[in-house]
Amino acid sequence: MGFPMTYWGADGDQLKFRCPHAIGKVDCPLGMAACSSSNYGMVLKIDVRDDLRRYSNPHRDTKRWKELYNERTSVERCNSRMKTYLTADALHVWSIKKVTTHQYLNAIVLLASALATTRQTKREAA
Repeated sequence: MGFPMTYWGADGDQLKFRCPHAIGKVDCPLGMAACSSSNYGMVLKIDVRDDLRRYSNPHRDTKRWKELYNERTSVERCNSRMKTYLTADALHVWSIKKVTTHQYLNAIVLLASALATTRQTKREAA
């Protein structure tokens, strides 16, 4: 009837979607008779590996997806600060070991400055 299917969980690499009328999210004018003859309603299983651009595992707007998204954004903010303030995008070293060491030192400097700023803010508040 044109209503989007409702996410109903995952089975390994398959995402399960269920008829929204069967769950009670929408009031379909034809009831569940239009999509399925069972009382459970229509179920659609989609393999995530078939179309990685359209479907993600974990599914969007689930609790786990939001946790991963928040971690990703914090890492991206960290990388942006390292590029802007700590010359992470203009390295003058060429081997993997040297670049890794340089990035670790950048991370240490970034964490130390964040810690110093936090302590200074606490002293001013007290």
